[in-house]
Amino acid sequence: MTSLLEFYQEHGISPVNQDVTDVLAHFERRAALYRCLGLSPLTVRAASVLEIGPGSGENALYTLSLHPKTYVAIEPNPTGAAAMRVRCGHRVKVIDTTIEAYEDDCFDLVLCEGLLGLCGTDPKALLERVARYVLPGGILVITCIDPISDHAEVLRRAMAQQLIDRSAPLADQVAVLRPVFAPHLATLKGMTRSVDDWIIDNLLNPASIGPIFSIPEACEQLEGRFDVLGCSPRFLMDWRWYKESTPGNQWAIDAYWQQAHNLLDYRRVDPTHTEADNRAVMAHCLAFREQVRQSEQGGLAIHQAWIDPGWFGRGQQYLSFVRR
Repeated sequence: MTSLLEFYQEHGISPVNQDVTDVLAHFERRAALYRCLGLSPLTVRAASVLEIGPGSGENALYTLSLHPKTYVAIEPNPTGAAAMRVRCGHRVKVIDTTIEAYEDDCFDLVLCEGLLGLCGTDPKALLERVARYVLPGGILVITCIDPISDHAEVLRRAMAQQLIDRSAPLADQVAVLRPVFAPHLATLKGMTRSVDDWIIDNLLNPASIGPIFSIPEACEQLEGRFDVLGCSPRFLMDWRWYKESTPGNQWAIDAYWQQAHNLLDYRRVDPTHTEADNRAVMAHCLAFREQVRQSEQGGLAIHQAWIDPGWFGRGQQYLSFVRR
């Protein structure tokens, strides 16, 4: 199994760069995300922050603008670590090791974006490692991806595999896919990644068709130690009276299963469904994903795939937790 890191290191790339030419717009996007997650500027001010897998550091710029006390970044990919050092300078201590090898203090805020969902390794084990660095009362921010939210991308991946020669150099594969999928990405008004980076990371990276990590799995994994604080998209509804509410994350898991179908297509929001119906949707998406994975390994054949260019799922979802 190829991990996200192994693929990046093999090709000497960090395909997660964002266009932050308009810094104000970038900061407004990050501020909106932080509000959904329950992170006010005062939450970050004078806090100790650990970011795991920051890539080139664009997101760190906003967090730094909130004046944390300390900022440590764990980035084992040399290409990403070098870019992070250039972008953030002395304000961030960049450590070029894996989180598994990192041994140091705990932090008030731990950020782990774009890693657990498509890491290519065991996401539960990775989450356990990440969570250990959150101080009691501190906040953990992670991202999740499930077969429903990723289904549109898996369909595109099936299309891509029919068009490319997988033995060709990576740049040649990208050149074939660029004119096909650039019009798809042009339908996303908020897109900040380059077409080439998106193609590499979503359609060609072997880790992207590996294990994924859903919201219920994250909530269950952290049960008893961390409580859900916020999410983006902000779909969690909790109508319990606070005096009668019981500890735990089951309420968030229940809310997920009522709304999971709305992760399939970002262009629409439908009324709640039953858990049974959404588990059936999940099973269908998971079965197709497995078929695509096997086809890339020389197994099952995929019939001709096609997708509406404007159809994208809700990709990765953000969750924040408070450590008890």
